Amino acid sequence: MRRVLVAAVSAVVAAAFLTILIAVAIWPGEAQLTAPLFCAPPATEPMVVSDTFHDAEGTSTNYTLYCVGDRGVVTDAGFALPMLVLFGAHVLILGALLLVGTLISAAGTRPEVQDERLRDS
Repeated sequence: MRRVLVAAVSAVVAAAFLTILIAVAIWPGEAQLTAPLFCAPPATEPMVVSDTFHDAEGTSTNYTLYCVGDRGVVTDAGFALPMLVLFGAHVLILGALLLVGTLISAAGTRPEVQDERLRDS
């Protein structure tokens, strides 16, 4: 039971790092993949916008998922909810990979069969 708990916590922590790394540092546009959940007609085209601010504390960048329609209709879907959805997807993907890896390693190891006749010889 402890191994399962450690594996689950490890998968969640790894998914959190993966989400932060991909969705913020590498590819903020990954949030566009969540558009079917957050963009309703008539604004169905997803667009991730990066806003950079310079102030006394330094530079900060915010990412926001906007849903844009054909006639200029814009809705703000934010970035927190798409980020949570991406985190959940990353947890599921890492959990599935962990499960497949566990099943493959379990299939590769076979318990030793001890035959009484061989031991007595």
